[in-house]
Amino acid sequence: MDVSAHRAFSLLRELAFERVSGSAEEKKAAERLLEVALSTGTQAHIEEFSVPCGMVDHARLVVTSPYEKEYEVTGYERARNTPEEGLDAPFFYAESLEPLNLAAAKGCIVLMNGRLRRADYEKLQKAGAAAILTFSGTTIDRENETDCDIRKLRETLTEPFGDAVALNLRAADAAEIVRRGAKTMHIELRGESYTGTSRNVCAVIEGTKHPEEIISLGAHYDSVYFSTGVYDNMSGSVILTELLRYFSVHKPNRTLKFNWYGSEEQGLLGSKAWVAAHEDELDKHVLMINVDVAAATLGHNKAPVLATDAAVGYVDALMRELGVACETKLDIYSSDCIPFADKGIPAINLCRFGAPGANYIHDRRDCLASGYIDEHALDITLRQALYLTQRVANAAFFPIERKISDEIRSKVDEYLFKKKKDEEK
Repeated sequence: MDVSAHRAFSLLRELAFERVSGSAEEKKAAERLLEVALSTGTQAHIEEFSVPCGMVDHARLVVTSPYEKEYEVTGYERARNTPEEGLDAPFFYAESLEPLNLAAAKGCIVLMNGRLRRADYEKLQKAGAAAILTFSGTTIDRENETDCDIRKLRETLTEPFGDAVALNLRAADAAEIVRRGAKTMHIELRGESYTGTSRNVCAVIEGTKHPEEIISLGAHYDSVYFSTGVYDNMSGSVILTELLRYFSVHKPNRTLKFNWYGSEEQGLLGSKAWVAAHEDELDKHVLMINVDVAAATLGHNKAPVLATDAAVGYVDALMRELGVACETKLDIYSSDCIPFADKGIPAINLCRFGAPGANYIHDRRDCLASGYIDEHALDITLRQALYLTQRVANAAFFPIERKISDEIRSKVDEYLFKKKKDEEK
């Protein structure tokens, strides 16, 4: 039994549909991955966990002066509703969230640049903005070829700083609103928040010589709205299925735990839930290997390592030995490796990033029709993952120290907002 990029890509084609956190489609994908895992004769099961979800029933934005025009908008899920009659307020474009602009934001419907980050949200809430507007896409998008993003106010924003009215619009519309000198607006937002269910698909192969040492392999299988997520990250998920097939026949010396995580796109919720549910075994985990984005035809290979410089050197040497050019460096990566590193477990990410112009992500272009991924490129990351796992799983003595450098620890803490929390105390 060897791995097969062709077989993996066939499974990717089968699962090339939108799989948003907590949706019926995400559940369908989880059940199919479980079916594949069980077909190898491996112990496998689904672990459910709760996820905060939202549904927007109605969102509207109308510029009321000095001209009148309605624009397409989407409401942020889990945002605060406007009054039933809507909200009328002055409009203000805060091109930067510097003190001068924040001083003018009070009581206004505020348009900001970029995504709504936690620090920006905190500033706007403290400034007393009546509502927040963001925009997505580019000013040259064609409406029939693009979508107005659907976004969510995550708990990392609302729990410390309260809820807010928030809407998203297209970049071209945002530019027109500013260019035409909008002064006042009428906005409406109605939605509901609820608790949904997401799933992790879990499989385990017991080690033959060192079963007490566990290597965790992970990939997320969910996608964002409008995206089939074949690049991000069904590509990584099908690579994991091939590794499971291989090691179900070629038994490893160390225990391998395979996890396909749900709801990664909503803040690493699947891996966070898994780590929390398996707290009592984490001291046995010696390494986490994460695969997130692969198969880009035009691209390059990277391996961010959340461990030590010595671990970086080890991974770099293995990739050279394998004959695959791979940029290996000590750094964090915004994926399911983070909750493991937070618990002191070294993590290695294998990624193949698409080249500029061939790296569509988080929108409708992340699909097979875009023609920017293929099974031959998938095979590159698959071979990397297999070689790395073979070497660490079967080493006479585990080659990577169970240690996280101070630099990585600091970056993980910052990513998880721990530094901010400490300051607030």
